[in-house]
Amino acid sequence: MVLLAAQSRGKGVTQSQLSRLDPSTESTSVLLETSKELLKNDQLEDALPFLEEVLVRLEGDEEKKARQTLAFTLYQLAYCQMKLGEYVSGARNFVRFSDEFPEDPQQESARVMAAQCLTMVQQWPTVEEQSAIVLQNARLAEDLKIPATQLLAEARYQQEKWADATRPLISLFRISKEETVRAGAAVMLVTCYVRLDDFSNLFTFLPHCDEAARHDVGLNVALLEAGDSHYNKGEYQKALLLYRLVLTKKELVQHYENRLRTVKGQMKPFVAGGSQTLSDFKEMQRKQQQLFDRLKKHYQVITNFQDYDMDVMLRTAQCYNDLERNWPAHAIYLRIYDENPTNSLADQARFSAFAVMLDEREWALATAEGYDYVKTSPDGEFVDDVTLNLMQVHMQQEQFDLAYDIGKKGLELSPDHKHIDQVKYLMGYIRFMQFDYAVALENFREILKRWPDSRYYESAEYWQSMSLLFLGSFAEAATAFEAYLTNPKYSPRIYEEDSSYRLGIAQYGAEQYEASEGTLRAFVDKYPESHLLSEAFAMLGDLRGAEGDMDVALDFYAMAREKALNMSQVNYPVFQSADVLTRLRRYDEVVALMAGYIGEWGEQGDFANAANWQGKAYKAKDEYPRALNSYFELVNRFGNNANLGGVDLILNEVISDYKSEEWSSYREIIKDRLDVHLKAASDSNQRTLELQYQTVFATILSGPEREPFVDSVVQAKNVPASGANTLVLIAREGVKREDWETVHEASARFISNFQVSNNMLYIMLANLDALIKEGSYDDALDLSEEILMKFGYSKSVGWARKRRGDVYRLQGNYDRALEAYKEVLGIREWRGELTPEALYCSGVCKMELGETAEAFAYFQRIYVLYGDYVEWVAPAYAKSILCLEMLGGHEQDILNTYREMLANEAVAATPEGIEAARKFAELAPAEEVL
Repeated sequence: MVLLAAQSRGKGVTQSQLSRLDPSTESTSVLLETSKELLKNDQLEDALPFLEEVLVRLEGDEEKKARQTLAFTLYQLAYCQMKLGEYVSGARNFVRFSDEFPEDPQQESARVMAAQCLTMVQQWPTVEEQSAIVLQNARLAEDLKIPATQLLAEARYQQEKWADATRPLISLFRISKEETVRAGAAVMLVTCYVRLDDFSNLFTFLPHCDEAARHDVGLNVALLEAGDSHYNKGEYQKALLLYRLVLTKKELVQHYENRLRTVKGQMKPFVAGGSQTLSDFKEMQRKQQQLFDRLKKHYQVITNFQDYDMDVMLRTAQCYNDLERNWPAHAIYLRIYDENPTNSLADQARFSAFAVMLDEREWALATAEGYDYVKTSPDGEFVDDVTLNLMQVHMQQEQFDLAYDIGKKGLELSPDHKHIDQVKYLMGYIRFMQFDYAVALENFREILKRWPDSRYYESAEYWQSMSLLFLGSFAEAATAFEAYLTNPKYSPRIYEEDSSYRLGIAQYGAEQYEASEGTLRAFVDKYPESHLLSEAFAMLGDLRGAEGDMDVALDFYAMAREKALNMSQVNYPVFQSADVLTRLRRYDEVVALMAGYIGEWGEQGDFANAANWQGKAYKAKDEYPRALNSYFELVNRFGNNANLGGVDLILNEVISDYKSEEWSSYREIIKDRLDVHLKAASDSNQRTLELQYQTVFATILSGPEREPFVDSVVQAKNVPASGANTLVLIAREGVKREDWETVHEASARFISNFQVSNNMLYIMLANLDALIKEGSYDDALDLSEEILMKFGYSKSVGWARKRRGDVYRLQGNYDRALEAYKEVLGIREWRGELTPEALYCSGVCKMELGETAEAFAYFQRIYVLYGDYVEWVAPAYAKSILCLEMLGGHEQDILNTYREMLANEAVAATPEGIEAARKFAELAPAEEVL
């Protein structure tokens, strides 16, 4: 069993480069060049969207060059699909290529490859059709004639067209110069002739294979042994055919029982006076007895062979597996252990069913088989292999919790797990990836302590160092990295380059600045081609900057930009340079640097951050109008792309400036500029940009002046064209307007397109409100949990958790609602305006539960401790009075509460206060009312 292993990509188009390429927007020439580069570097899966996009664009274009490009693209697309295992799609496109470009020199080879694809999915009629078309060419090249003939023969053979199959098989046997192909054809011919009862053409070792001979035990054992011989040579097709010629035990037993009865029946007593003499009779009897004894011996051989059928099935399944025909292999393994669950071979069959699904990369079925094995055979021979492979399957699918759990389960079932060091290593790696560095560290240290000869020892030592680094134990991490880099047992060191860099980081964190700089300088000298070179230069810039050596820091940042391989490596030194230049008050250089950055990277870069630095520079120079112009220039440049984040951040800066006292003198200028740009966007039919500007107006204005902008924006038809800020406005205002469907649409689009956004929490809260108000309580509870998992215990998450309590309260589940409100009240970060609301809702729940005294205490806490929150103080007074009435005997307390409530002018002015005044007039003595 070959265990799964991580795969790594070779050189080619990087993922970072691919992420910046959008096939739907790039020019056709870029798509073609990218496709060719990806094909050249065997990045076939990455090439698919580019080839498919070219295909769409060239569809119907009859221009000669376009047709040539279409032919190339269609062929390469089919080739990629074939190599990636998408056999149906690959075959369809190969056939389409051959049909549409009959004069192309590759059209016949394309049909052959189409047929080869279809053999993988066993679409034998179409394999036959395509290979037969190719063979119609009498002048077909030899290198195509052989595979086409082979495919035609295989297709007819698989369809059990025995007579039709013999013609291409004979042709194949005659024209092929490869012995293995000739032998394979000969084996299939034997099978065909067996099916056709054409015994004269059988293999030379089966020249007289009549019905009786086929059931001979020796013959069937010979077929098994011949199959084993071919199997051991790697000739799996031959072995499979031979195994399939072996008859089942039931067939053999029935045959021998019939023969024994027949022979026994022929052994009758001697009858005197007949035509047969006594001596002839005795001779015949001796021959019959010898035949009977031989048949009896053969019969005993087959009946004593307890696992005969299972053994044949196992061999057959293994052949299918080695031929990469995993589905029939899987079916046979299933049959073995379903029909014989207690047999000694069932355990192997159950494991093999799991293994072939791993080979087939059918993860869902493999997982099901694996867990079934663990459940039904916890003491099975292969439980260690199953649990390890299940871990790897889950990890490949990024199901890290499941991977960890099955690894832990494996160690519980098998304390002496034969892969224990690997399981422990993977468990440590999983915990590291889940940011649980302390537990990860424990696992890596255990490997280093218990298994010094493990093949995972070096990896464990490296990840131990990384765990310490990410735990913030910088001094220990530095020591660990140094130990790894000087450990003589590794040659070469797998992680030497990365560890050399991380050592510098650890030293920096441990405030060993001089050592860190020395380490990083040595790193850039030793690894000039490293993918971490840019980051090392950036760190050197940070070190020099911290020492006040700003010009040298800027030089290092420049080198970091020069060596950058991805946007992250570009962005950090750029914005660090801007920070240094700002500290040096070299504002013109900041502006120039950001302009160059935006010019080079455009929307692929962090243009919002660049705009921020440009704006800061202009503001520092007291040139606010130029700052404003720089903001609007970028908004107009990028703001009509509804799927592009960053524009919202620039507009948020404009909004912040408008509301700031520092720039209050420019408010009218800001409004005027906004109006000019809004009109320009509208006149040029740039709907997304127009919505962006309308959203700003809806944010900075209030009252009647605001409403036209809100009405224009908050419409379902605008959702597809809306940017991030616009979607938030639509969602929030949609809640107020009870337009739940629009809220959901805006939220779904935001979540799909703006995963990294400061507004994510706010739109999720709006969606949560909509779900609650429309009565979708289960969905609301799920979303509340998702918010907590995504954002932790940040302040605004408290609103989501409070709404969780509201859902339970609205469902009448008051105990669970109280638990939710208690959670809100217990988190320090959530205290403030949320507290009186949670207290009020808790009091309502207590009233519904009939616990009136406790409800009164909740309401009383609000107006005693949170008097500034009038919106909750007023209803709390009203509810506390209601509680006193329900408790009875508190007439004076009720009057006192009314007096206290009405003494607060702000509370007295609320609807609850006005109602309280009316009731107090009815209850209080006349002189007090006067």
